[in-house]
Amino acid sequence: MSNSVTSASVAALADAVLTLLVDKYEAPAETTAADTEFELIGFDSLILVEVAVDLSRRYGTEVADDELQEAGTAAAVAELLVAKGVRV
Repeated sequence: MSNSVTSASVAALADAVLTLLVDKYEAPAETTAADTEFELIGFDSLILVEVAVDLSRRYGTEVADDELQEAGTAAAVAELLVAKGVRV
């Protein structure tokens, strides 16, 4: 697969993850970007467990909360999803 397709998937997934965080988990839209650390928006491990379950269901691939913790940002989560084979 070409890098441009992968980059497009990462960008689209980063937007989708960011939208989920803002719309469902009430991350502050005005100060939350794809590269904003989860810690800075007040996301603790409990919220990340819920987000992991949501992403697992939404994209049909297992996503663990510790993977989200390690990723730390919506952009890094998007890269993780692409690495797991998710495409948009």
